[in-house]
Amino acid sequence: MQHRVFTDGPETLLGPYYERMVEPRVLRAGSKAEWQERRRVLRPLVQRALALDPYPDRLPLEVHTGGALPRAGYRIERVYWQTWPEVWASGWLYVPEGIAGRAPAVLNPHGHWQDGARHPTVQSRCIGLARLGYVALAVDSVHLYDYPTGLTPLSVMTWNNIRALDYLTSRPDVDRDRVGVTGASGGAQQAMYLCALDDRLRAAVLAVLVSYFRRILMPDRHHCPCNHVPDLMRFTDEPELCAIFSPRAALMLTVTDDWTAEFPQHELRELRAIYRLWGQDDRLAHRQFPGPHDYSREMRELAYGWFARELRGDRTAPYSIPEPEHVPEPPATLSSLDAAPRADRGTEGILDWYRRRYIVQPPALEGRPSRKAYNDELRAGLRGLLGTAVPATLEPRRHSVAELGTIAALQVSFRSEPDVRLPALWIPPAESPGPVIVLLHPLGKGMTFETPHIAALHNAGWGILAPDVRLCGELHREWLHNGIVWGRPEAGMAVDDVRACVDWLCGDEQVDPRRIVLLGEGRLGVVALLAAGLDERVRATVADCCSTTYRDGGAGLPVIPNLLRVADLPQIAGLSAPRALWLYHAPPDRVGFSSRRYYDWVRRTYQSLGDADALVLSTGEKPEPGELLAWLETRRIGRA
Repeated sequence: MQHRVFTDGPETLLGPYYERMVEPRVLRAGSKAEWQERRRVLRPLVQRALALDPYPDRLPLEVHTGGALPRAGYRIERVYWQTWPEVWASGWLYVPEGIAGRAPAVLNPHGHWQDGARHPTVQSRCIGLARLGYVALAVDSVHLYDYPTGLTPLSVMTWNNIRALDYLTSRPDVDRDRVGVTGASGGAQQAMYLCALDDRLRAAVLAVLVSYFRRILMPDRHHCPCNHVPDLMRFTDEPELCAIFSPRAALMLTVTDDWTAEFPQHELRELRAIYRLWGQDDRLAHRQFPGPHDYSREMRELAYGWFARELRGDRTAPYSIPEPEHVPEPPATLSSLDAAPRADRGTEGILDWYRRRYIVQPPALEGRPSRKAYNDELRAGLRGLLGTAVPATLEPRRHSVAELGTIAALQVSFRSEPDVRLPALWIPPAESPGPVIVLLHPLGKGMTFETPHIAALHNAGWGILAPDVRLCGELHREWLHNGIVWGRPEAGMAVDDVRACVDWLCGDEQVDPRRIVLLGEGRLGVVALLAAGLDERVRATVADCCSTTYRDGGAGLPVIPNLLRVADLPQIAGLSAPRALWLYHAPPDRVGFSSRRYYDWVRRTYQSLGDADALVLSTGEKPEPGELLAWLETRRIGRA
């Protein structure tokens, strides 16, 4: 049963908040010196967002070659190069016949073409480049996610591309001072990040990609997950990412029938302003084509002209060079060249590397001072991961009365941020000031009021607040990926909403602010733990652990990028000590990361801070109403 406080839908309720979060981060710099300082600060932020901070070790490339196809004017080779220990990236190398000396080279990351680098459009530009005298390398994309360590597809693909440049510039037939990059859509996205981080590139052609992030973000669905790099919109937007490449030569290709249609009127102007600061207006060019999302032959021919002028230094070259006639290979023919190194562990090796390197191990702490110092540091780290809400006046409202069987509940609302109003159902305590439990459920307030806890708590004189926190109930939206790129993960938004609930309760004369309890179910168990850990006004917490931890896979837990670089659930739970804490669905005692022994850290924290009996760990279900009330009474929370 869903109790609606508002008649407006979630589009209206969260519309202003969404618009604020997607507002373009406009690129501005008043002078060349100001831009150079901004660029100096920006590059390491981008590197950190990509989870490449610091870069992995540059291992020996250990180049491995599979099959080869000789063709008229060029040959195709299947190549592999080492990126992480026992992990090889792969690609397709197109080498011109009869290279005299060292040739210019072009890296070709690809987007979401069917068959990837084997798609005819990707093949066509690589063959065209080879027939025109360039060494061309098309790198295979890799889509791999491990958000708790910060790992995203662009982490892997950016490092693969950096190492691809290492490979190209190590070849005796490549001029390392004349290397460019081009790609379309997802391939251009890879090129954009590579251009932002690697100064070895001299020229770039980015097709059908660059726009403000807001043009690929949507209030009701999401673009490809690989477009959403954690935290980027906290500090930048795509035009500024591209501007890091300035004043090197960049050609932008857009079309009228995708999200790049408005690029000439907005994003291009910002980029041009940066190139003018350098006095290099001619190093930035743009052309828009009528039609759909593509890297058409006409667009590729502009790229050939651009590379002729910028990599070959032929200032008399035409702006468009005809693409040599060619016949792309059947994808199966290219696949027949595959011959990965036997030692290649693939994506498993990358995951293992990230987890060995970035999962923070629980520290060995002894005594109250060290525990307290650690908790203070952990709270600061968690605030950084969860993002920051804009402070708001609560502006509480009472809307109407909802009948819940024999219980009358008030429909109320209050603000969490200036443009976010939370709906909730509220049953005041029997006596004022009395204890209150805040019920947090993934489906919102309607689901919580169907549980037997309501009647039991009400009969025992407890007040009950059941809010719809973001993104639950009336505020439900599919914003997982929006939140990732905003730097406001879903859990971060929900934690701010829970703390607004505590603010509201503490200001209500019917509530005893010393007796506020949180009950978090499902993935909102983590939200309850985070809120209690960050807000010491919460006296007791009952939280669902979903029988797992983030280091053990985190199934059912809310996505919080980079969390394992800071802590895991046991350390978050320890922030509540010595206040009362009941963890249910705690991981069972079995061999592996999910061993309950991992939760011994929480027990030791409670012992060190003086109240071991305040912690309950249970592998079972949520405590029954009688159990919950009895426990609260033993903790002297259920009575004044």
